[in-house]
Amino acid sequence: MTLTSDILETIRDQQKNDVKLQQFVSWLGTEKRKDYRMGSDGILRFRDRVCVPGNWRLRKQILEDGHKSRLSIHPSMTKIYRDLKQSFWWNGMKIDVADFVASCLVCQKTKIEHQRPGGTLQPLDISQWKWDSISMDFVTHLPRSAKGHDSIWVIVDRLTKCAHFLVINQKISMDNLAELYVREVVRLHGVPVSIVSNRDSSSESLVLGPEFLQ
Repeated sequence: MTLTSDILETIRDQQKNDVKLQQFVSWLGTEKRKDYRMGSDGILRFRDRVCVPGNWRLRKQILEDGHKSRLSIHPSMTKIYRDLKQSFWWNGMKIDVADFVASCLVCQKTKIEHQRPGGTLQPLDISQWKWDSISMDFVTHLPRSAKGHDSIWVIVDRLTKCAHFLVINQKISMDNLAELYVREVVRLHGVPVSIVSNRDSSSESLVLGPEFLQ
């Protein structure tokens, strides 16, 4: 985004009428507002970013130029915020950007979700025998232990609620994870009939790739 002289002149003129920004100007050179400075063009800046007055029409014009211009092609909230914050600053800027993008009619029409609805929840069948049906999940990003473990693999029998808590490293390979499963669970309880898990990559790989049990 390139700042034109027209927008800079408008900002400079409206900065003079903004009570809050004029208060910042009076504090220039003090520790209270050391990140603010007055440029050679007479425009107040915050860390080399132009301070935009609290005029919603002016802010809306900046948002429209960054989001709806021919070169911007309606970027996402994160993209437009990263672009605008390189040149502009105002209090609550990120929230204003998010609200503006969310209210864009073009984005609502072209960026809608095309995924199939999830549907109603289906209850799980009651297990008939212990360790016939198990559930598993991973508790990750824990403080690293002396042996390099930073995660816990929780495997629970759905009938008796007995559980195995296996300490692992988050970067463990699928082969080692399968060997650990056979050694700690299959060795004691046999091969389960069903496995209930979430859809993370590790759980899906174990459920959908049972060749390690053969």
